Amino acid sequence: MDTREIIRKFIQEDIGGIMITDASGKVIYADAEASQLDPRGSNWAIACPRPQKGQRAVAWDLVDSVNEKTYMVLTSTFEEEGELKQIHHFTDITIYTDIYRNISEYTSTLKQEKEHDHMTGLFNKGKFMEWKRTLFRNCDTITIFNLDVNNLKYTNDTYGHETGDRLIKKAAESLHRVSARNVMGFRMGGDEFLLVGLHLSREEAESLYVRWKKALCDLNQAENDIVCSMACGRVFGEKDCDLDMLLSLADQRMYEDKNRIKAENS
Repeated sequence: MDTREIIRKFIQEDIGGIMITDASGKVIYADAEASQLDPRGSNWAIACPRPQKGQRAVAWDLVDSVNEKTYMVLTSTFEEEGELKQIHHFTDITIYTDIYRNISEYTSTLKQEKEHDHMTGLFNKGKFMEWKRTLFRNCDTITIFNLDVNNLKYTNDTYGHETGDRLIKKAAESLHRVSARNVMGFRMGGDEFLLVGLHLSREEAESLYVRWKKALCDLNQAENDIVCSMACGRVFGEKDCDLDMLLSLADQRMYEDKNRIKAENS
């Protein structure tokens, strides 16, 4: 339905119904359109404004769960023979509510795709850079694990990229398993990952490392035909720390760990 059709429908078909109620809310008049409503199956009692002398055109939303419709209602109060009464003008906005909901869902999907890595579901590098400029600079502490999958090139060359992708996904899943509101995983590209914890104490940061190692171990035991090994460089910073320096140090420690693992396996 295009815009012109929506406008025509609103003017010609959705002009709505009229209902009049007494001070207690009892219906004393309803035209054909309004008589289809069932106040008992709606949010009427909560949303409808209470009668007040001189009240004019109070707008509110009526959700009719019986008929699965949504109405915009304009309610005014008038006095007749010393009694307060209300007149309600209903406009069916169900179609517009659905359109808004669909737009909201589409916008949410676009945001999800913009901020997350397609293969792993982790946050992407762009989201990390955004939070590096904003969120990460306002934390009491920040913990950063710089993580890199070992032997990915060898795996790709020897067993194929499909097997290499399984390594990437297993590495990502180990981060997902320890993620929380203040612990976020990022795929920075290729086989490079970051795990960032905010407002953690040093003890909590150490516990996070232990939980991540266990998560990776559990994944390897569950799928032991392909073992994922990751080098890790850990750093801990406090408020107003130099994030670029921390990231550089984490990168340096990650390569030191990678060399250590390579020496142990040679």
